[in-house]
Amino acid sequence: MESTLAIIVVLHLKDTKITYGKFTLGTDRDAALETFNMLKGKKESLGACMIQMELIQEIAGLPVPLGTISCNLEQLKENVAIISKEIFRIAQLDDLEIKPLQ
Repeated sequence: MESTLAIIVVLHLKDTKITYGKFTLGTDRDAALETFNMLKGKKESLGACMIQMELIQEIAGLPVPLGTISCNLEQLKENVAIISKEIFRIAQLDDLEIKPLQ
């Protein structure tokens, strides 16, 4: 069964959780973990209202969480740059397959 790895961006508010961004990293678990470990932020929660980035593995369409970090807006900006650079590297330089979002 094929699985896809992704980093999702989640906004936590008082009583709700809003997923508003997703970066698909392909099927290579090591490359996805390497990318996730480069991200800026803290492993612990920053409070009731926060931004989180979650590494997930989608198996049969169901997300399985592999890691979570909390970040502020400045760290989010840096993380988007890191992820974009790594997606380019994975797709172009390492010649691994990354499927576009549908």
